Amino acid sequence: MQTDKILSKPINVGFFHIMRENFSGAQKNIFRLLINLDIKEINPILLGQSESPLTKKVKKKEIKTLIVPFPPGLSVFDQKILKFNPSRLFNFIKGIISYNKKLIDEYRDLKLDVIWCDNIRTFVTIYFACKSLKVKIIWNVWSEPKGKVAWVLHRIGLFMTDSVNVEYNGQQKKIFGSLAKFPSLDKKIFPLYTGVSDFDDFKDSNIRSELSLKKESILVVMASNIVPGKGQIDLIKCIKDLRNQFPNLNLLLAGAAVTSSQESLSYLEELKDYVKKHDLYNFIHFIGWRNDIRDIYKMSDIYVSTSYSESFPDAVREAMLESLPVIVTNVGGTRELVDEEENGYLFQPGDIINLTKSLKKLIFDPELRKKMGLKSRKIIDDRFSTKAYARNFEDMLKKTINS
Repeated sequence: MQTDKILSKPINVGFFHIMRENFSGAQKNIFRLLINLDIKEINPILLGQSESPLTKKVKKKEIKTLIVPFPPGLSVFDQKILKFNPSRLFNFIKGIISYNKKLIDEYRDLKLDVIWCDNIRTFVTIYFACKSLKVKIIWNVWSEPKGKVAWVLHRIGLFMTDSVNVEYNGQQKKIFGSLAKFPSLDKKIFPLYTGVSDFDDFKDSNIRSELSLKKESILVVMASNIVPGKGQIDLIKCIKDLRNQFPNLNLLLAGAAVTSSQESLSYLEELKDYVKKHDLYNFIHFIGWRNDIRDIYKMSDIYVSTSYSESFPDAVREAMLESLPVIVTNVGGTRELVDEEENGYLFQPGDIINLTKSLKKLIFDPELRKKMGLKSRKIIDDRFSTKAYARNFEDMLKKTINS
């Protein structure tokens, strides 16, 4: 009876995301969901604190958006809230109280059934407004930050939320430890593979011509926000040493610094200073965020990720979709994307020696690159359907409503 009543009208679902200026993994994941949901059963509403590339794309799809700007104190770059600082914490709490009062007024007319929060910060930010409005909460565990503050917040969150959306099997154990085994808590955890962002069109661009590269050039690519945790400096150092042996080797760094983070901006300058100091600009290319990333993958030979922390990285799957072999750090759910020596290689974060060994194997052998690339595409086709992700997400929503 209860299920029939729920399905008689669409479920109003808010997707709350702290907007950034880059259309990167988080925004792609939300967009992928929004355009694949069954609108007969789900009425999606995008929520956030500022306009972004995501809001622009969503509006073109005629999906409702609501922007409620942050007050002072909440404009803290994500990882900083996980590092204890009394002054910052006081301002953050003060900002949360002010913001939740605004949200209650703004969200009341939306008559939301569920709000999906895309990480621990968004969960903490809007929790009290959700409870005041009797809106159920799905907390998406996006990343796996370390430290005492993160450890405490994740355990509190597990008890307080209605459902937890983890991004791969086994992530719940990494995040929550033995708590994930308790039946009352385990039943609220839903592992969902997030599919692949295949909505970007090919633009018929040619990065090789754009950069005046030789036909025989070998292109290694990495696409990510430029922040210290992504480890781009490791890849630059690796390519620098390999270039002596492989003069046709080039590195494409797609991505940009997060302008709201001084740490990120400083890191970009550190990378550029290193490249300038060692005179590497003729083969290490900072190409920024691109709207032709699928074309760039098609023109590249190898995808590498040197990230020190991931959940289930979009960029790796997008590269695999375009038939690239991958060399990625063994973090988060990347192990489930890589069949070792079949479609790529895993290495530990910071292990430049093993990264170099794996790159050498692929640089030496173009047939191996092709074989592994085809296997990458097969893994995506067989295991990570976007449509299946959307249907599983809808199932999680219904179970959350009925819990």
